[in-house]
Amino acid sequence: MPGLIGSQGVRPGALNMNRVFRALRYRTEQAQLVTYHRPPIYDTDSYGVPTGSLSDPTTTQELLLPDLPAIIRPAVTADYAKERAGNNIIGAARIYTPNITTIKNYTNFDQTNNADFNEIEGWDRLITNYRTVYNVWTSGTSMVSGSNQYAWTNTGGTLTSDGESINVSGASTVMTYTTTGNKNVLEADRLRFKIKTDDTNLVLTTVVLTNTDDETLTYTPATLTVTEDKWLTVDVPFVSGTTDTSIYQGGTRYSTTIGGTYDYETNLKTIVFNYTGPGSANNVQLKEIEFYKSVSWHVHSLKDMTDGYIIFNCVRTRGRSDSKRRAYS
Repeated sequence: MPGLIGSQGVRPGALNMNRVFRALRYRTEQAQLVTYHRPPIYDTDSYGVPTGSLSDPTTTQELLLPDLPAIIRPAVTADYAKERAGNNIIGAARIYTPNITTIKNYTNFDQTNNADFNEIEGWDRLITNYRTVYNVWTSGTSMVSGSNQYAWTNTGGTLTSDGESINVSGASTVMTYTTTGNKNVLEADRLRFKIKTDDTNLVLTTVVLTNTDDETLTYTPATLTVTEDKWLTVDVPFVSGTTDTSIYQGGTRYSTTIGGTYDYETNLKTIVFNYTGPGSANNVQLKEIEFYKSVSWHVHSLKDMTDGYIIFNCVRTRGRSDSKRRAYS
């Protein structure tokens, strides 16, 4: 980025950063879409220790907003200092984002709909895909490769693929992906997918993961009606136990419960998308479904801010050794 901005005497603030991000993303893959995360804010006791109760349940919930364009330039690669459970200290990076006015015009960050987002603050997180652990097959409705088989089924409607997404035309309520073979997803810590519909009444009710031991992990959003004719990006933690997370659409938060008995050392068998609403003339599409290992960069300080872009100094405080995670799980 330093070689790009100002290298030919161009005033950095005059650059069209959206165009720069798009060019770098599609031509060189230097730019990427990250997930912005601000953890919930809890009350503290007299000693400053969080109590577990939200400071204000209406305004201090977590912000978990996908699809923020960014350029990440690591300044330090990794310091593999061993800590408990296979964690290690990782390093630092400079991260370039568009200016705050541009960010607020993105769907989920829009100040009109999301009054809780005013700026990127210290110790907010920028979550990026470090490595895709498993891609769900969406280039067709079924495929056999040696001993591995991938197949989509549905309840109601007609199932097709355009080579990029899976589509169901007609009144349907379920889309199920089934796989055989060694589908290890242990190293992943996040699940991401996109969903789209031309119906005005589609409610995404649950997403259920099942492993080969028939143990499940269920994501349950609170009354999430998918906006018509717009791709909704869902990027949620892939974690054990029972917890809460968030799905944001158009700046509105939909509380999402995660719960189940899923054992991550056991291979993935099925992913089931349950929903209600589509009629006989409607379509539902899914694409870019992946389990990935993330890197979480924490904003440490502001390096530079112009009319065109912002530069943050960020640190990655903890990493993870996958071999030790498997040993300790």
